[in-house]
Formats: sequence, structure tokens, C-alpha cells
Amino acid sequence: MKKVFKFLCVAALLVINAFGAEVNVYAAANTTYAFPELIKEFNKLHPDAKINLTLGASGGLVTQIQNSAPADIFMAADMGFAQKAYDTGFASTEPKVYAQGAVAIFSIRNVDFKKGIEVVRGLKAISIANPQTAPYGKASIEALKNAKLYDEVEKNIVYAQKISETLSQALSASDVGFIAASALFDEKMSKYKEGVNYIFVPQELYTPIDQGIVLLKHAEKNDDAKAFYEFILGDKSREIFKKFGYNVPAK
Repeated sequence: MKKVFKFLCVAALLVINAFGAEVNVYAAANTTYAFPELIKEFNKLHPDAKINLTLGASGGLVTQIQNSAPADIFMAADMGFAQKAYDTGFASTEPKVYAQGAVAIFSIRNVDFKKGIEVVRGLKAISIANPQTAPYGKASIEALKNAKLYDEVEKNIVYAQKISETLSQALSASDVGFIAASALFDEKMSKYKEGVNYIFVPQELYTPIDQGIVLLKHAEKNDDAKAFYEFILGDKSREIFKKFGYNVPAK
């Protein structure tokens, strides 16, 4: 009976491997726009693997991971939250930088972007991601403080739960939104023009947004998860991240 049970277990594993495994990726919301292409290129190499993507603010995602969410890979918007997953025993690899993000200010309103970041002066609704859970929000606040604008505009800041929501708000109710620059490289955003609808926040105003990835212990027996982790750190992914406005670390 034991031999039969062992045989069935081995057979089940072979079936799983033959059809590919599901890979649960928890990723920062700023990667939304690059992910379709990342998955497409990965599936060329691993056609049977299925990538299940959960997007959100890094702080919220790491909390879910710590509460036993079945995540295989965590792609944070900074190194801090990735390090937190590692330090609390949920990751099997130390954090590595997979991309470096940038912040932009976006608007569909008649605002004067010739003023640079000072465009926020006098506006009634400035959308920024929650700096407690979203590293891009933290960078946005840092930029305003370094530009000596934060105290003046603080009362007009509308906080979003994640960075992708600041774009949605800027496309609807807000005067401007501090967004992930990667959003501007999505095809749907091609009609918007630099200097008219958006500007890039000078990078000297905020600490570089090094985005960290860890392989989680949940993926211990998932070869496709390990392959996707290596893929994200590989040359093809670097090309894709560059295409979507990220800087990538030197190898």
C-alpha cells in the first residue's frame, strides 16, 4: 500500500511538471504596465507556466505575505518592503534590485507645467499614493519637502491607496497626480505629451526608488516560480523595464 501511495505521489508530481505550475506573483502596482509584456516573454520560454498576478501597495502586499498568502515571488516598489519579507522569514533569497523607478506629475487640466514641480501651488486636489504603504508616495512627499512646497500644499493632498490609483484620480477628479513614470509608457497614454500633460520630477529631489525582488519560501518546490524569479533579473526583463521608463541596475 505504501508503495502504491508513493507511486501515485510521484505520478502526480510528474503530471504537475508536465503541464507547468501556477506562479503567484505579488507585485507593486507601478509594474502594472510592464507586466503583460514580461509574462508574454516568459511564456515563450515556459509556455505551460501560468502567472497569477496580484498588484497592490508594497506595504499591503508584504502584510498579506506575512499572513500566509500563497505568494511565490514578491516584487516590491522599494528595497525596504522586500527586506521586510526576508527579515521576517518569508523569503528564501535576499532582496535584489530589479528596476529603479521614477516619479512624474500628470494632469489633464489646464495647468502650467513650465513651472516644474511648483505647478502644485494653488491647486485644490493633488493626488499622491499613501507614503506609509507605497514607496512612490513616500518619494513624492520627499520631493515636495525638498522643493520647500510640502507645508504649503499639504492640506490639498488627496491620498490614494496605491500608485496606480493616483493616475485614475488625475484622469478624473484631481488637478494633478504624482504617478509612476512607467504609466506614461503604456500605449493608452501615448496621446499625452510631456510639458503639456506631464513632467518628470527631478530625481535629485527624492531618494532613488530601488525596487526589490525576493523569492518566497512558498515557492520552494515550484520550478516555474524559480524560473520566473531568474527571468525578472535577466537581460530580457531589463530591456522591458527600460522600455517602460525604468532605470535598471548594472549587472
